[in-house]
Amino acid sequence: MVDVKPVQIGKCIVGGALGSHTGLAVGSIFYDNHSIVENAFEGTFNADKAAGLIERVNGLSRRYGIQMAFDVIGSDPDAFCKFIDFTADRTDLPLLLNATEAEVRIAGLEFANSKGILDRSIFASLNEDTEDEEVEALGRHKPGGIMILANDVGEPNPEGSVEIIRNFFHPILREIGCDTPIVDLGVMDAPSVGIAMRGIQAVRREFGYPAGCAFSNCFPQWTGLSSLGPENVNLSLAAAMVCCRMAGGDFLHFGIIEKGRAMAHALGSTEVFLGFAAQELDKARLPEGHALLKMFKLAQTQ
Repeated sequence: MVDVKPVQIGKCIVGGALGSHTGLAVGSIFYDNHSIVENAFEGTFNADKAAGLIERVNGLSRRYGIQMAFDVIGSDPDAFCKFIDFTADRTDLPLLLNATEAEVRIAGLEFANSKGILDRSIFASLNEDTEDEEVEALGRHKPGGIMILANDVGEPNPEGSVEIIRNFFHPILREIGCDTPIVDLGVMDAPSVGIAMRGIQAVRREFGYPAGCAFSNCFPQWTGLSSLGPENVNLSLAAAMVCCRMAGGDFLHFGIIEKGRAMAHALGSTEVFLGFAAQELDKARLPEGHALLKMFKLAQTQ
């Protein structure tokens, strides 16, 4: 088993020994059909509502003592830069630069460089369709984190994820100069969250890389669950977060930013358990403001 390798993203540390730092809870903002977005291609949006959502997440991160990040999504290069600019001015938390088109991702990367926020940016993400222009851009403007989507559709299991990292992504990462990516294990449907959990463990065991998944992606397909109402959907989403974190997940994408409060509570509770074990059994020195001190109120007795 290799050493687990943490990655510094701004003020956050992603990865490392389980429990030594909290997982990174990620929610999407400015996504397709987001209620705050007026025109995704012109980059117009309700600034007051957007600012309120950002401040809510800032407060949740402080209150629960967990690391959180914004998954900033764009469909147009200029609009994407507006979204990144607005978010970055209102938080010091990490930002995922996420878009489906390569030119949009590159525009976001170049803007993050010009704004001076590369150190707290995560490029999301390299995949099997990654274009040469993206690799070249990442070589010029290296962000704090580079995410890779380690999902082999021909072999959708932990072994396939390990092999695609070794055979496909390692040459690209060497060209960029990145020795520790953040690995996203693909989730196809609700039952496959369990396979992603095994994949997280395999990636950490084989390479020591921070790993996780966007377990929220499969929930819209879980029609039987949806019929039980939003409260039960959120309970299952929280269960997925806890399970993925206990499996070693460092990157925990819970979906739309509006679900942040429930997910922060679930993750904060989990980090109390993991943090206490790491402190007492592994002699880990927990970071200031950790969930163990925030949620369990130990700060007043130490």
